[in-house]
Amino acid sequence: MKSVIYLLIIFTFFQASAQRNYQKSYFKNGQLQSEGWLNQNQKVDYWFYYFENGNKKEEGHYTANKKCKWWIFYKSNEEINKKSEFKNDQLNGYSLFYKKNKLVKAEKYSMGNKIKEWNSISEFKKDNKISF
Repeated sequence: MKSVIYLLIIFTFFQASAQRNYQKSYFKNGQLQSEGWLNQNQKVDYWFYYFENGNKKEEGHYTANKKCKWWIFYKSNEEINKKSEFKNDQLNGYSLFYKKNKLVKAEKYSMGNKIKEWNSISEFKKDNKISF
C-alpha cells in the first residue's frame, strides 16, 4: 500500500513539473523580446521584457497570466522609469517615479484607480512615514 502512495506522489510531482516551462520570444532581428515561466500556457513567476536594442524594458511577477507584486519599468537606456505594485493585472499600491535614478514622485492606486499623488518626496515621506 505504501508503495502505491509513493508512486502516486511521484507521478503527481512529475505531472505538475512537466506543465511548467521557460518561454523565450524574439524580435525579427533576433534580439530577445521576453522570457519567463509558463504553467499550463499561463505566465507565472518572474518575467523579463526587452527593447529591440536588447536593453530591459520591464520586469516583474505574474500569477495566472496577471501582473502582481512589484514591477520595474525602464527607459530604453535601462534607466529606471518607475516601480509599480500590481494586483490582478491592475495598479494596486504605490507607483514610484524616477528621474536619473532618483525618486522624484509617487502615486497610490486602488485596483486601477489613482487615489493619491505626491509631487515631492518630502510630502510622500511625511504622509507615509517611510524612510529611504
